[in-house]
Amino acid sequence: MKKLLLATLLLGSLSHTALAGEAKVSWGKLDNFSDIHPGHSENKDQFRARLMQEFADVFNGFAQKLPEGFVLQIDVSDLDLAGDIRPGIWLQGTQIRLMREIYWPKMSFTYELRNAQQEVVAKGKEELNDMDYLHRVKIPSGKTSFDYEEKMLQTWFKRQVATGQFPSKDSKAIAGNP
Repeated sequence: MKKLLLATLLLGSLSHTALAGEAKVSWGKLDNFSDIHPGHSENKDQFRARLMQEFADVFNGFAQKLPEGFVLQIDVSDLDLAGDIRPGIWLQGTQIRLMREIYWPKMSFTYELRNAQQEVVAKGKEELNDMDYLHRVKIPSGKTSFDYEEKMLQTWFKRQVATGQFPSKDSKAIAGNP
């Protein structure tokens, strides 16, 4: 009985994966990015690896909303995280980011969306920013520690679907959280 249940769960998870799009995220030279500084509380290489993985997870969440066989290629050329690491601002042994209206999140990337036949469906260059980031309700998704940047990307993805730039396998891509 346990083997049957395990096999059913495995097949169910495989079929769910097959019915979704895929995201591929590449990053430019991180040393040239505007602000991806961890402060002194985290190793730079570990912080960058975590940052890239968490953003890949965000884009993969978007890809799950795309039809089967679609591939979203993202090439990130710059990132300026919300807030600013300021010398001398520490909390319980951790250097923190100071959040002020002048330190809004920004992200630059190009994207290309291909369908199952490898035809380019949409492509473009984005220069996203959210100057109003401190005035929005902040509801952490739990998917990333970069809540402001994730919200900015969610807004972008929802707009792409709502305007017809990106197809959706269901209406949750517009109404729900990607």
